[in-house]
Amino acid sequence: MDKDIIKQVILKYNSLVPKNIMPRQLVIEKNSLDKAVTIIGPRRAGKSFYLYLLFKGCEKPVFVNFEDNLMQDFKAQDLELIKESAKELFGPKGLTYFFDEIQEADGWENFVVTLVNEHCKVYLSGSNSKLLSKEISTSLRGKSLPYLLFPFSFKEFLNYNKTRFDEKSLLTDNKFEVKKLFKEYFEFGGFPEVVSTQEVSLKSRIILSYFDSVIYKDLVERLGIKNTTLVRALINYMLNNYSNNFSISSLENHLKSTKTPYSLEDVYLILGSLEDIFFAGYVKQYSRSFKKTRLSKAKVYLVDNGYIKFLSRVPNDNGRKLENMVFVELFQRLGKAENKNIFYFSDKHECDFVVDEPASKQLIQVCYSLNETNKQREIDGLFEAMQFFKKKSGLILTYDQQEELTVSGRKIKIKPVWKWLLEEKNE
Repeated sequence: MDKDIIKQVILKYNSLVPKNIMPRQLVIEKNSLDKAVTIIGPRRAGKSFYLYLLFKGCEKPVFVNFEDNLMQDFKAQDLELIKESAKELFGPKGLTYFFDEIQEADGWENFVVTLVNEHCKVYLSGSNSKLLSKEISTSLRGKSLPYLLFPFSFKEFLNYNKTRFDEKSLLTDNKFEVKKLFKEYFEFGGFPEVVSTQEVSLKSRIILSYFDSVIYKDLVERLGIKNTTLVRALINYMLNNYSNNFSISSLENHLKSTKTPYSLEDVYLILGSLEDIFFAGYVKQYSRSFKKTRLSKAKVYLVDNGYIKFLSRVPNDNGRKLENMVFVELFQRLGKAENKNIFYFSDKHECDFVVDEPASKQLIQVCYSLNETNKQREIDGLFEAMQFFKKKSGLILTYDQQEELTVSGRKIKIKPVWKWLLEEKNE
C-alpha cells in the first residue's frame, strides 16, 4: 500500500474527531507498563467514541480505523508503514496509537506487541462480529490491559441531560428532575444512540438493529451456526426470562415444546457466546463448594433495559426490570470481563445478589415496592444471607422507598435504586 494513503487516513481521523464528546465514568489509570489498553464491552456502548476521548488528551495521537474504505487494500506487510507514516508526520517520539477495528488487519497482534515493546502507548477497540474484545486481549499474550465500557450508567445519563446530582442539589427541587429522568432511564436504558433519540419509535428501530446485528453478525456469521432458528429461539428465551432462573433441562423442554431443532453442543455454544459479547450475563447460586455453584441453576440478565422494553414479551414487569438494572450496575462497578464475583443466595428464601469481593461481601435484595404481602419475605431472604455470611448489615433496593430497620440486632437499609446508582462504588 502507498504510504501516502496511510498518511491520508491518519490526517483524516485527526480532523474527524468530534469536538464535543461527553466524558465517561471509565477511568484508565496512568501507568508505565508496556501494555496495550483494550476497550471491551457490548455492541454500540460507545467504545469508538471513548477512543476519541482519549485521543483528545494526547499530544501526538495517531488514529487508524481499519474499516475505512481507503484501507481496503491494506495487507499485513503494510502494518510497519503505519509507524513510518506517523513518524514522518509528527516526529519519532511521543506518539500514541489508537486502532479501531484492529481485527481487520492480518498480523496485527505481532505489530501491536512490537509497538508496546518499543514503549509506545497503544489503545485498541474491536468489533464483536469478527473478533471478541476478550479475544483481542488474549491474542496479545499478556501485553494487554482490558477495560470494560458499558452503555451509559445513570450518572452518565444525567450528565448527558445536563442534570446535577450532587448531594446538595438533591436537597432542592432538582431531586424531582433526577427522579423524572430515572423513570426514563429505567424504561429505555442507556445505549448512547437510544438516549440521544427522543422519538420512541426511533428508539425501537435502533434496538431492533442492535438485535439483528447480535444474531447475524456476532453469532450466526462469526460462529458459523447454520441453525438460525435455534439462535433466535435461545435469545427470545433469554429476553422473556430475564431476572429468572433457568437450567439446561428447562431450556430443552422449551425447545422441544416449540419443536425447535437443536443440539446441546450448539445450545452451550450460543449461551456462552451471548455472555462473551455482553448481551447477557449469568449469575449462579453461591456455595462454598465450587462444584455446587457450577451445577446450580443460573439467573439470566440482559446488558440494558432497552432490550426489555422493545424486545421482551414481558416489558412491564417492574420488579424484574429493577433487578436487571441492579445486576448491570454491579457488573459495571466490578469492571471485569467475566462475572466471577456476583451470585445469588438461596436457602428457605432467596437473596438476589451476593457480591463476593476479597475485602468484603455485599448482600443486596431487590424489590420494586415493599408492601404487606411481600415485605417479610424480602426481609427473610436478606436476613438468611446475613446470618450465613455473618454480616451485620444488608441492603434492600426499591424503586422509591427509604427506611432503616433493625432485625435481631442486624441493620437493614431500604433505599431507592436511583439513589444507590448515584453513590460511589463502595458505599
